[in-house]
Amino acid sequence: MEADIGRAVPGEVLYRRFLAGDRESFESLVEMYEDGLYAFIYGMVHDHHEARHLTIEAFAELALGSAKYAERSSLKTYLYGIAKNLSRRYLKKRGKEKHISFEEIVEGPEDGGTSGGFVEQSDNKEWVNNAMQCLKGDYRTVLALLYYEDMSYRDAGKVMRKSEGQIKLLAQRARGALKKELINNGYTQ
Repeated sequence: MEADIGRAVPGEVLYRRFLAGDRESFESLVEMYEDGLYAFIYGMVHDHHEARHLTIEAFAELALGSAKYAERSSLKTYLYGIAKNLSRRYLKKRGKEKHISFEEIVEGPEDGGTSGGFVEQSDNKEWVNNAMQCLKGDYRTVLALLYYEDMSYRDAGKVMRKSEGQIKLLAQRARGALKKELINNGYTQ
């Protein structure tokens, strides 16, 4: 990996190296995706301990289920799909669907990790966070994937098991719903 010093190595390349026997490549993959994946999972399950556990489980499934990843999507998209499914199974098992909370994402994970996105760039984090809490689950999820995780419509569609067109429409509706919630809560531009 010495030739890669000074430039980012895509997750797919690191994953191929791992499959070829390079354990350090998988460690680099974990470092690359861990904070964002944890925040995504925590937003679904609202439990720090379970979010950590499910993050580890998602990486374990990636490492052990190597034959399933066929590079039809980015590795990040594939990994987030695993995390979404694990989180849903956890919630179903617990019998309570929870809503995505953005407090942790806005402030960063408890271990000091950082996250990007439109809320962090806004002077009105609290307004946006409160409005996001009022949105339907799919609306929150699509906005989280597009804005917090910087996924394309295509990749978000793969995670949510929807077509790119469905994601575009869902995102448009979600942004409209977010704007409506902001206005209903007294936010003025």
